[in-house]
Amino acid sequence: MWTRAELKQQAKAGLKQYYWYGVLATLIYLGISMGISFLVNLLPLVNLILSPLVSILVMNVMAAGLKRFFTISTLSAQSAGVGEVFGSFKNGRYGNTVKVMFLRGLFQTLWTLLLVVPGIIKHYEYYMVPYLVAEYPEKDSKEIFRLSREMMNGNKFKTFVLELSFIGWTILAIICCGIGLLFLNPYVEATIAELYLRLKEEKLNIPRGQAQGMDGMTMNSGVSYSAIADEGQTRQLGMSGVVKNGFVVGIQGAFSGANVPVVPGDVLVIGSDSRQCNLVIQGPEVSPVHIKISFNGVNFQVTDCSGAGTFDMQRGRLPKGSPVTLNSGAYLQVGTGGDIFSLEVR
Repeated sequence: MWTRAELKQQAKAGLKQYYWYGVLATLIYLGISMGISFLVNLLPLVNLILSPLVSILVMNVMAAGLKRFFTISTLSAQSAGVGEVFGSFKNGRYGNTVKVMFLRGLFQTLWTLLLVVPGIIKHYEYYMVPYLVAEYPEKDSKEIFRLSREMMNGNKFKTFVLELSFIGWTILAIICCGIGLLFLNPYVEATIAELYLRLKEEKLNIPRGQAQGMDGMTMNSGVSYSAIADEGQTRQLGMSGVVKNGFVVGIQGAFSGANVPVVPGDVLVIGSDSRQCNLVIQGPEVSPVHIKISFNGVNFQVTDCSGAGTFDMQRGRLPKGSPVTLNSGAYLQVGTGGDIFSLEVR
């Protein structure tokens, strides 16, 4: 069971590595929000129509992206890249994100109009919806809400108390002309991201970076397999019981939750051509052969073969055609889309 002190301690430890990126991500979100509000208010006759549309189509989606930024950054103890704030616009599931976030707001509003207390309860019941839809954008709304309810079962009041524990810092930030909120927000967001990751472990049995997928299929971390993913679905094609300690772990996208062993001497190929690749990802920016990954027992050799690029989320874009040595803990993004993998040695 989690405690407030433990979550905050872990959040602060990881936040040291990416705090100013967290401030920047917050500034981008708030800046765009205030800028759009200012522009909309210049048109009072259409304000009643534009404001809800902007909230539904833009700000809700960015809010999910901001949650994802802090989740990945917390998970890796390094910045996920502030572009992740816009990740939900370009993961190929924008419409589903809009729908899920709209329904969340609608349900909360309707419950609050009915009675205040049920509205508060529903607020915490749907608390993890933005995190879930950002990480698993292929999941439909029913599944997202079900998972959030499951995660928050028995944790609603504890989460309320966790939020309440920031009230002193919040008052101090407001006293500082409100600008302090910009610098406080990364701490709050990192703590809630820790809560999300912890509840995934406790309620959904999905350890950090390990093998249980969201469909309830547990993938054995001691086997190698070939898989194909299309439209967010993962399908196993073959398995061999060879235990190794190099893994490519799906963090976001079609293979989110997958745990793929990389056998020394073999090459894991990721791309859109099922004839040439072990992991097949369909997307406009995914090349037939996009990335080649090998493992020598100590570290990984990664070769970008794509047109859209492969990005080390700490170093930036990898050089095309030249093998790059990466250590355990590195995060790779396929193009600028929503597929992200981590490299792990166990």
